[in-house]
Amino acid sequence: MPLEQVRAREGWTIQLVAGNLEQTALRIVERHSQLGEIVYTVGERQGQPWFMVFYGEFPTREAANEAVSDLPQELVSRSPWVRSIDSL
Repeated sequence: MPLEQVRAREGWTIQLVAGNLEQTALRIVERHSQLGEIVYTVGERQGQPWFMVFYGEFPTREAANEAVSDLPQELVSRSPWVRSIDSL
């Protein structure tokens, strides 16, 4: 999904992974596609591609924090980041 479409959402989301290795992002999407609300996108950081995977769209920070506790342990162990859509 283009980053502009992700930014067009409202509320809060959970960033599952971000980094300069596309393969890492793709692996997360593949392993956890059953979650259904996973969004893979690419932006730019310091002039280089930056690959990001987000989960969900939540009305409040509290709702997003609650959703973190329901994620598979593999994702929880990666310290997912609850972010406002406005901060993307």
